[in-house]
Amino acid sequence: MIATPDPVVLADDALSRGDNLEAYDIAMSAREEGIETPRLAYIATLALARMGDTGMALDHYEKAGLGAIDDDDILALWGRLKKDLAEKAKPAERAALFAEASKAYREVYENRPSYYTGINAATTALLAGDREAAEELARKILEDPEVAKPKGFYATATAAEANVLLGRSSDAFAAISAAISWSDASVGSKASTFRQMMLIAKVVPDMAEAIAPLLELLRPSPVLVYTGHMFVADAKVEDVLSARIETALDDLTPDTAYGALACGSDILIAEAILRRGLELHVVLPFERGDFIEQSVRPGGEAWIARFEHCLDRATSVSFATDMGYIGDPNMFNYGSAVAMGLARMRARHLRTSAVQLAVAKTQSGVNVAGTNSDVAIWQKLGHHSHIIDPGDIDRDLDRPPQIAMPEDVTRVAHSMIFGDFAGFSKLTEEALPVFATEILGKAGAVLDQFGDKILYRNSWGDAIYAVISTPTDAAEIVTQLQRQLNDVPDILSEAAGAHCGMRIGLHHGPIYRGYDAVMMRTTFFGTEVTRTARIEPVTPTGEVYATEAFAAVLALEPEQRFWTHYVGRVQLAKNYGELAMYKLSPRTPHDEEEAA
Repeated sequence: MIATPDPVVLADDALSRGDNLEAYDIAMSAREEGIETPRLAYIATLALARMGDTGMALDHYEKAGLGAIDDDDILALWGRLKKDLAEKAKPAERAALFAEASKAYREVYENRPSYYTGINAATTALLAGDREAAEELARKILEDPEVAKPKGFYATATAAEANVLLGRSSDAFAAISAAISWSDASVGSKASTFRQMMLIAKVVPDMAEAIAPLLELLRPSPVLVYTGHMFVADAKVEDVLSARIETALDDLTPDTAYGALACGSDILIAEAILRRGLELHVVLPFERGDFIEQSVRPGGEAWIARFEHCLDRATSVSFATDMGYIGDPNMFNYGSAVAMGLARMRARHLRTSAVQLAVAKTQSGVNVAGTNSDVAIWQKLGHHSHIIDPGDIDRDLDRPPQIAMPEDVTRVAHSMIFGDFAGFSKLTEEALPVFATEILGKAGAVLDQFGDKILYRNSWGDAIYAVISTPTDAAEIVTQLQRQLNDVPDILSEAAGAHCGMRIGLHHGPIYRGYDAVMMRTTFFGTEVTRTARIEPVTPTGEVYATEAFAAVLALEPEQRFWTHYVGRVQLAKNYGELAMYKLSPRTPHDEEEAA
């Protein structure tokens, strides 16, 4: 009998790899299955904090009753959350919040001394402006036997941090150099220490120069997104190309990679990633069986077993869309955009960069979809590509017959907005004209401001539907809608209840553009439109929820004016499946620092 994996172990492992999304999903899935433990609640809260959603993390901590649990890690998390609040606060408020964080850490430390709570109490005291208390605690920490003779990453990194607080830069550098050599120096642990050192350098500028060399040692490896030409299996050619891929990976030193698994270059890169024991996140553009027929089998039957082997060993497998292939080459482009965006989002969480590894022959013309298109898009957005010459590969693939697209329609990847008014069915007859003027009227005025950026707009009852070219424009529009529609007239709230208001769903995906013979105008329709309509009914009033695909494509934009915070996997309305969802909000000055 195979034992069921312990969700605590799985979630802890995801945290250590820096995969906060997976850690949160594992913890919340266990809860839905009736497995509720303080450790899982702690992991979910910490994952939210690491993803930057301090408000949601605080709410989760309090609702789970973690403050009443006698556990050092759990109680110290309250100090972590106060520290996060201080980072995001206005300058005049920061010192007091850092002092609260230090007090929270110190209370745990004095009850049961441990180097983890002690060093955090010391550092937050420094950030609050109490250098004397910080140095006193730092000296105590260095006398702790676990720190004086460390046996792992965190204890050694604690020695480095204590030496930073005491102004001993050479001792701090030596300790960090030793810390990163430990076997438990995981992606997540190094990223956490990197963040702490960055915070000290930012708040205490006179320490920045001493910390700079430590940051270079701790800086997380880049996140890789890969692409490459498909080709017919050939052992001799593959040996040469595999060696070039290994050299590129030596140069780039990634810990994590995102991409598809087409025959040829994709699979060779994925195999190299797996041989190194790194994370492989497979992103397929559409349904698995159709992907095999379109992008794996054409290079020869031998590639299929290798595809399956990589898929089985991947850290995660996701689909840009769960539809089958319908003959639209833009579906490949869309899949690539989602993979690129997911890599950028992971890099943002780890505070590192994303780099593209491409096995590509340069050519003057760029196809609608494919490797050269991926490279062109990535570089146009200002990102770095490491390009490998594929050598003498055979690209004469045995492709399946083309699937004919329906006539009189075209396929496009656009952003979609659906909004509705929670409580609309409760409105009285006399309230409806007020709704038409104050809600729909204001919504229409917002859409008017964006002119040709609105490709399609419609309403029925309380629903608003719009199609927009880009995620950035869509995000700007819904932000304006939020601002305009947040204040609900009394006559509406009295009829519909205190929790009435607009809720908005966002998605980006491939849809049809065609002609509506009833309305006698251009329209947009398809599975992804229907999917978007299922988001807003499960969105909290006053919020904007976006799909992972929307968040990923939005993350590709060079100018990041919006922030997406993960809220978990959400069951869509009318049993339309479950999707990873994000809460959209405008960037704050603190978010700009996070993205830097």
